[in-house]
Order: sequence, then C-alpha cells, then structure tokens
Amino acid sequence: MAVSQIEIIKLMDAVECQNGTANATKYSDSWSFRKCTGTAAVFVISTAGTLAITQQCSTDNVTWYDPVDISNGALGVVKAVQTATTGLYVVYTPVLTEWARFKVVETTAKTNVTLILMARVEV
Repeated sequence: MAVSQIEIIKLMDAVECQNGTANATKYSDSWSFRKCTGTAAVFVISTAGTLAITQQCSTDNVTWYDPVDISNGALGVVKAVQTATTGLYVVYTPVLTEWARFKVVETTAKTNVTLILMARVEV
C-alpha cells in the first residue's frame, strides 16, 4: 500500500547568475521524479535581476532536454519572467520524466538564486 507525502528538497542554494556572462544560465541539482504523483511547487528566492525558470528532463540523469509539446511549444515552464523576490511560491505542472532539474536564465543583472522543490510523492 502506497503512502502519499510531500518531499521538500533544496536543488539550488544561493547560486550566482549574471546576465551577459558564462554565468547567465545555471542548472539546479537533479531529482528523481519516479515517485512524483504530478503535483509540485518551486519556492524561488533571488536577490536581483529577472529570471526565466524551466524544468528540464532526462532519462539517464546525464543527457538533458527542454521538453516541448507536439507543436514545439515549451513545457515545464515554472516562471517565464520573475523579478527579484525574497520568496515566490510557484505551483506548476511537472513534465513526466525519470529525472528532472531546473534551468535558470538571468536576463538583466547579477543575482543569487535559491530553488526549493516541493513535490507530492508516493512511497
């Protein structure tokens, strides 16, 4: 008999992103989505700038993909544009995958980003 619970994991801890440099795009740690029941939220903390945050998918935790639908539309968008915040709680629909991580792109400034994933899992 499966039990449903909430799992909370910090996937990015004050990682620096800076527009116009090699640091403009950063990737969070990955997390196995095998037990995820399809409900998730991401708590975002940033110090400045404007961010775009999307989920990436992997079948082997090595090769990563930006998920799209049949019309090549982006899936897994957590926040298309977000300015600095001391805490933004974003509920989103995760893309079905074995492994997931988040891609964070800074478009205006230098910022430090923390991402905390909260997902319903069955154990």
